[in-house]
Amino acid sequence: MPNPGFKQTDAPNQDGETEDERQERLAYEAQRIAQARESVAAGRVIPLAGMQKWADSLGTDNVLPLPRAKR
Repeated sequence: MPNPGFKQTDAPNQDGETEDERQERLAYEAQRIAQARESVAAGRVIPLAGMQKWADSLGTDNVLPLPRAKR
């Protein structure tokens, strides 16, 4: 017998987030994706070679600073 005071949106999903929390997370993620697309369209990117060089330096005695977009 269903509980009349219980709404499905109150139940956490398998990851422990409610439907309201899921919707909030998805909206946040969509906003961040839109911002990333705007940055790429404006040319604010870091070349792969720069990121690879930085990643290869991690764990060494000469860790390079994190590359930054030039634009």
